[in-house]
Amino acid sequence: MILEVNGHIRMAKQYLSEAFKLLENDPYDAAEKVWASVKHATAALTTKFLGRSVPAEGISWREFVKRAFLKAGLDEEEASDWAAYYIDVRDRLHGGCFYGLNYEEPEHRPLIERATHYVELVRKLVAP
Repeated sequence: MILEVNGHIRMAKQYLSEAFKLLENDPYDAAEKVWASVKHATAALTTKFLGRSVPAEGISWREFVKRAFLKAGLDEEEASDWAAYYIDVRDRLHGGCFYGLNYEEPEHRPLIERATHYVELVRKLVAP
């Protein structure tokens, strides 16, 4: 499991780096790279603390991610906030921006920039 978790963190950092290189010239691809980064970081988190990278049937992604953050030691408010961030990145950057071809700087840039904090937080939480 440690190799899997470390692999996800490595990929999260790589995608995040690519996202910031693309941001000024291609915000749509940058948004998708941020989604890939957040998705990999989340897989590391959930694999380490819940033993799986996808939720069981009947469990929403929001609840799944929140449970992982709670097990990692965050309080209820922080866990809810970061789970909401995961959903925002999925829906607004991956869905609305990349697939919907709708990039609005004031709406999407803060989500992109916050990804650095998300990935770093998860990296610290999963560190052995």
